[in-house]
Amino acid sequence: MKKFFALLLVSACFVSLVLSPAYSAVRNQNSTYFIDDAVGSAQIKNGNKAAAREDARRAAYRDAIDKALGSLVPGISERTTYSTIENRVYSQASGLVKNFKVTSENIEGDTLTITGTCSVSEKSFDGILGPEVISMLGNPRVMIVVDQPAADDDKKKKAPAISPVETELMSLFEKAGYLIVDMDQARTLLALDKSNAYNDTEKLIGAAKTLRADVIVVAKTTSGSSSTTVHGVKMYRSSGSVQLKAVQTQTAYQIGTASSSGSTGWGGSPSGGKIVSNGIRKATEEIIYKIAYRMASAGSALGGITVNVKIANASFRNVETIEEQLRNWLGSAGEIFERAYDNNTLEIDVVSPKTARNVASFLSDFADIESLTAQTISAKIKPATPNAPVVPVGVSTFSIAVKIGNVNNNKDAEDIAAELRKFIGSSGEVSSSYADTTANITVTYAENAPGMKTAQEISSFLKDQNINIDSVDNNSVNGWRKGGIGGWLW
Repeated sequence: MKKFFALLLVSACFVSLVLSPAYSAVRNQNSTYFIDDAVGSAQIKNGNKAAAREDARRAAYRDAIDKALGSLVPGISERTTYSTIENRVYSQASGLVKNFKVTSENIEGDTLTITGTCSVSEKSFDGILGPEVISMLGNPRVMIVVDQPAADDDKKKKAPAISPVETELMSLFEKAGYLIVDMDQARTLLALDKSNAYNDTEKLIGAAKTLRADVIVVAKTTSGSSSTTVHGVKMYRSSGSVQLKAVQTQTAYQIGTASSSGSTGWGGSPSGGKIVSNGIRKATEEIIYKIAYRMASAGSALGGITVNVKIANASFRNVETIEEQLRNWLGSAGEIFERAYDNNTLEIDVVSPKTARNVASFLSDFADIESLTAQTISAKIKPATPNAPVVPVGVSTFSIAVKIGNVNNNKDAEDIAAELRKFIGSSGEVSSSYADTTANITVTYAENAPGMKTAQEISSFLKDQNINIDSVDNNSVNGWRKGGIGGWLW
């Protein structure tokens, strides 16, 4: 069946991309990804092999970008907002892919396929991909702390509330799209010994949680100068260094580090401060998008975005149902970890490609959302109402699993789910995920809910929407979408 689907994809579109779930991009020490199997195919029209070869080359460029992206930001293609990032990155393909060399060419029927080797620089992604990922994450909130020894003049008077280094960091992160927490509150909460701020991770995390910061960025700077007198003229030699590290608040994972250092020759005045300022810019450029990539990675050490969820007014018998519904909604794309249940409040971590806003939207069916950040949600179970149009927590449920093959991407899966939601109406809930060209959709009803649509009725509806149905029973519908990869055909 998969081979049949692949044939449909090739015949229905001028250019098709040969996708592989196993990324083969290898990263070297200079942050360059080498791809030895970039593959692209195109249809030969009117016998014009040259045009098909050029189309196949462009498709291979896109495949190379997919593989480099899959290594740089694992799991990003599973995100609901990936399509907008994908289109923008693909539009720059010719500038991102370097040293492309064709290693093989094959013609089968009217389809020409090429395989090649190439390289993609990680740095080249930043200006295109970085801001999009930051936006996709909901503009994470950053708490900036500078561990900077006081200068001699500052020892004689009160040090300034905000140092030039702190101002520079705040400006760079704000320009990149991050939100900055109130630094006056941060300093009050921290009350840190400035000489130990870089190492006092526990206190930093405590303050960051209070201020609802998603990430802590800590800078440690040093600078100094020495002097000598040459022919009656006093000369100075300066040095400086900067170390940056980023820590994710909820998990305490260190998600990025960068450093810069330098020194000057002998000159007429000390310039250690200038070295530090330049070092801040260099180190920030190195780390600022690395933070976003690690937060967005579903296959990295973070295990995806970790959204900490606290739900109040949850009885003990609610807990299992809440977690079960979340697992059904996430499917194989996420995990749930129960952290605590105390005083009728459930605390869990939802680790998945879903954003906090996605999770909050799902929870809003049975809980009031009281606060939301990029990685935290506070909610309260809604009081029971007799005519609630959603599936109540704690009530037995009935589900129908709908699997649709030959689906182009996550957006297509969401489009199918959206049409099913209209068809189901207020009688039940619809959730979806996408993997391996398949839309996995779950329709969930409260037991004996009025207006329930049966699997057979769902099957008939899908047939009207250009879906071929392979099988139907009381609990499942299996089929595949007619047409090619050019988009969903409603």
